[in-house]
Amino acid sequence: MNRVRASFHPFLLLLLLAFTAEVVSQITIRLTKDNRIPSNIYILLEAGIILYLFYTWGFLKKRKWLFAALAAIYLVVWVVENICMGVLANGFSSYFVILYSLTTVFLSISEINALVTSYSDNLFRNSKFLICTGFIIIGVYSLITEGFMLIDPDNSKIGRQIFGIFAFINAFVNIVYAVAVYFMPVRDDYYFSKRFKA
Repeated sequence: MNRVRASFHPFLLLLLLAFTAEVVSQITIRLTKDNRIPSNIYILLEAGIILYLFYTWGFLKKRKWLFAALAAIYLVVWVVENICMGVLANGFSSYFVILYSLTTVFLSISEINALVTSYSDNLFRNSKFLICTGFIIIGVYSLITEGFMLIDPDNSKIGRQIFGIFAFINAFVNIVYAVAVYFMPVRDDYYFSKRFKA
């Protein structure tokens, strides 16, 4: 955390949150045979951190009204679906996932467009590009799976096949994220401060 630029801290926090959510999910499945409550809470936190990440990168910082509006919409939709409609303990927040996945895909495309016009180096060595690419892949997959869950809640054969490829998509996106972490830009004063401590 103290090595990379502060604008990438939310992404590192997101990775830590995802790991923690997986551990909590495994524990609750073993204890209660159900992980719906931690999963529904996790997606709200994940959506908020991703939104804040785009704020720290500057796109939403220039449009503070949009950042505030999206945060408010996220919270209202999550509360209505999970609390008012009782989905928190009895299902998964499909409408919220569709909303925040679609928003994340659009924000990622906007960030990539800005990078393409301003970045002259190899984009595959740029952390923002890699992270946004991962967001787009997982976001589009989430839109497809959640759409199928709403259209066909009984999980037909096609729906089960779509869910079956999640492990491969997830593994690929995690590799993309690992490469992104490797290429994260170092703080401007990092090497300077290390030399003084030595």
